[in-house]
Amino acid sequence: MEVRIRYMDPKTVQRIDELAEEKGLSRQEFLHAQLNQLAVFKEENNREQKLQQLVDRNIQTMAHCYTAIREMNDLLQFEVPGEET
Repeated sequence: MEVRIRYMDPKTVQRIDELAEEKGLSRQEFLHAQLNQLAVFKEENNREQKLQQLVDRNIQTMAHCYTAIREMNDLLQFEVPGEET
């Protein structure tokens, strides 16, 4: 599909050309890559946020499990008459 952008500030176009040249790309190739990156950025950002939330929930769950295990361990650490601890 063809996309056209009209009425750009010449200084902006010049800067785009400079950025493209720094990367060894034509203006077309540079803008193509930038638009593709922009199109998927939000999706990638959402995935990253969901992954971070999952990691945070796992850390909380592990902390709760650790606390529960310590409490159970403390309950099981009772002295039996005649045994040394």
